Amino acid sequence: NLGNGLTDLLLGCVPPLTAGDQKETFRTLIEETLGDDCDYDTVKNIHENLNEMIEQNSENPEPLALDKAEVKYLLAKSGVEEEKLETFDTQYDSAAGEQGTLLASNIANLKKFEIKTPDVVIHVEPDKVELVETRIIDGRKCLVIPMEDVEINGIRVRMGGENSEESEEEFE
Repeated sequence: NLGNGLTDLLLGCVPPLTAGDQKETFRTLIEETLGDDCDYDTVKNIHENLNEMIEQNSENPEPLALDKAEVKYLLAKSGVEEEKLETFDTQYDSAAGEQGTLLASNIANLKKFEIKTPDVVIHVEPDKVELVETRIIDGRKCLVIPMEDVEINGIRVRMGGENSEESEEEFE
C-alpha cells in the first residue's frame, strides 16, 4: 500500500489499524491461534471475558487498548491451552505489528452476541449468553436454548411440554 509506505517515510512510524482492520485482525488471531479448538464455548468465553475487561475499564476516560500481552492473557483466561499460545506472539506481530494495540471497542460488541450458520442467525443479549448451550443430539452438534415466553413474528406461542402436570393427570 503506497499510502502506508509514504506515512512510514514521512513520519517514521506505522499508521494504526482502522477499526475494521482491528476487528478482522482479532478474528484472524482467534481462528489461527485456536485452530481446531476454535469451538463455541471458547469463543463465548473470550467474548464474555473481553466484555468484563471493558466494564472494568468503564470509569477510565481512555478507551481500553489491548497489546500483545493483554490479548494473550485474555485467550489464556478464556481457556485456550498453553500449547496453542506458543505461536501467538509471532502471529500477533504478523497481524497487528510488534507494538500494535487493539481497541476493545473495535473488537468487541457489547450490544449483541450473534451466532450464525448458513441458514440461521441467532441474536442473544450479551448478558444472557450463558443460556445458549451446545450439545450433541442424535449425533449432531446442536445449540440448545431454553424456550420460555416465545413469540414468532410477534405472536405468543405455547411450547410443547407446558403444563406438563396437567398432561400427566390425564393419563393416570
